[in-house]
Amino acid sequence: MGLDGLLMVQAVSPNLFVLTGAPGTGKSAVLDRLRRDLLCVDEPAREVLAEQRACGGRGTWDQDAPLFVSLLLRRSIEKYEAAKRSGTKVLFDRGIPDCVVYALRAGADPEPSLDATKDFRYAHEVLFLEPWSDIYTTDGERIVPFEDTEAFSELLRDVYTRSGYAIVEVPRLGIDDRATFVREFLSSYPK
Repeated sequence: MGLDGLLMVQAVSPNLFVLTGAPGTGKSAVLDRLRRDLLCVDEPAREVLAEQRACGGRGTWDQDAPLFVSLLLRRSIEKYEAAKRSGTKVLFDRGIPDCVVYALRAGADPEPSLDATKDFRYAHEVLFLEPWSDIYTTDGERIVPFEDTEAFSELLRDVYTRSGYAIVEVPRLGIDDRATFVREFLSSYPK
């Protein structure tokens, strides 16, 4: 599957943090609660999908999934580089390792995403949200059934772990309590 060798990585960026999990786990809602206190980077997948649909492009999951993955990786790297230049603490809605999962699920070549995972490093600990059927909903962009999110989550956890990250589980609580958990976790790191 191409996941071997992920532990040979570059130095981490201690001010760049990832909040990740399967689709529909509440990442965006948690980030919305943290925006006034912290620089937050939105999930690039929704941006790519919206841009492709607006211009009639084929780089969407349902039309050309490998192209979508390539565009997603490029956008993820751009967001990483911009955040790193900011010199401040930043929280990402998904990280570059998420692109590996999208590539594998799309049947696309995961090597560009694997290489980027090695080259563009975040803080060692990754905040992880597990699938939660009680809060899961679909919308115009999120069309997968809940059962698929569980497989996505398992693969995502595996990719981050093999990439040398420690998983920190965000508890299944209300949005405000989850945001408090993330805020307190991040406050334990120096600026």
